[in-house]
Amino acid sequence: MSTVRATLATLALASLLFQGLPQSARAALGGTADSIETDRVSMKALTRPVTTGALRKQELQLPSGTVVTEYLGSNGLVYAVTWHGRSLPNLQQILGNYFADYKTAARQPVVRRRLVRVNSPDLVIESSGRTRAFTGRAWVPAMLPSGVTPADLQ
Repeated sequence: MSTVRATLATLALASLLFQGLPQSARAALGGTADSIETDRVSMKALTRPVTTGALRKQELQLPSGTVVTEYLGSNGLVYAVTWHGRSLPNLQQILGNYFADYKTAARQPVVRRRLVRVNSPDLVIESSGRTRAFTGRAWVPAMLPSGVTPADLQ
């Protein structure tokens, strides 16, 4: 009987440890509109939909005051994200599969105000800032809706 208890205790501990491990990004650039709710819960954010002309976007205000905006295409996919605020949001979560590209660029020598830039045909990421003043944006050029330009992503 004590062997069964020990096994159950070990399984319970393993389950708790597994839950504490970093999880892959469930919602992110290239994700679906449904993923925004996952972001909201995970980041403990307040959310509000914003529609301005051709742009459909969802704003998430994090407890730190940082605002993350996810831009949605008519196909329901997130084609761009922006952020600004006192602290960086969880970039692994909001960039998803594109986070590896960000990490590679971030390893480059520091240039003006911690500027990190990725500029390829498949992805553009611009992130800069210092303590209490971070800003950035990322988009997939092929996913930009007709009539939307990078200048619209603020």
